[in-house]
Amino acid sequence: MRIFRRSQSLPLGVDIRPETVSIVAAVASGDRFDIREMQTLEVRPDEGLPDDLRAAHAVRDLVTSFSTRERRCVLAAPSSDVVTSVFRCPPGMSRSEAERAGALEADQTVPWPTSERLVALDPIPGHSDQALLSIARTSVIERLIALANAAGLRPIAIDVPSCAWRRAVVGVDALLDCSSDRACLIVFGQFVGTSSTFAPRLLDERLAALVRTALGEARRDGLADVQRLAVIGPRLRYESLQELLEIDGYHVSPVTIGSVEMPSWAFAYGLASWAVAPRGLKAA
Repeated sequence: MRIFRRSQSLPLGVDIRPETVSIVAAVASGDRFDIREMQTLEVRPDEGLPDDLRAAHAVRDLVTSFSTRERRCVLAAPSSDVVTSVFRCPPGMSRSEAERAGALEADQTVPWPTSERLVALDPIPGHSDQALLSIARTSVIERLIALANAAGLRPIAIDVPSCAWRRAVVGVDALLDCSSDRACLIVFGQFVGTSSTFAPRLLDERLAALVRTALGEARRDGLADVQRLAVIGPRLRYESLQELLEIDGYHVSPVTIGSVEMPSWAFAYGLASWAVAPRGLKAA
């Protein structure tokens, strides 16, 4: 006898970058998390259209090519426009009191004016006295939502890049994303990570030196003693950075989802898993 289990369609993971857009469609069935469709599409140049409209067209073209009818989606705020920290909740503090205290803490954390701040408190599983405090730029979030709406999608959440990458890449202490001209290093702490964004088009030797410095600061500050570093980017650059960083004793490996190395849709996969922690995976 064959037992059928009902699959639950999950929101799409949508990664929007200046040069490309990636979408992952997934379903949850029992304790499994299965990728059903994934694709990356280049944003075509068009001098007559604004950048956001070109990106919206690319997202719409991509999602309409999928067989899924799901239009809910999860997006991510750019690393440079979101700050996260652990917020400690004193015993007996109500939700409304915690939200007011979080807003006051945001005043001390970011220089953005109040009108440019979106503040969110999310519980940390297993730690009732702590929450994840996220502060993002209002204008950036509104722009992302407008872009997704223009593409025919319905955003239901804006995720933090460090949280999405933590779900996408397991078994490492940090991740270096050099898949675009501006590389970003995310060091995973116990609850939150720190992000370092580097100037565009750095030579590999200079990027490796900056990564060493950032990892040393993370160790000094007690965030993480990084031993295992995952890298996603062009194959030749990965090999160069691997050689430069393994000299210092780091174990460097490519980002791998299931059996696929360096998938262009890796970050979109992390966003697609926002609603459920994956225990089983079928990536291809």
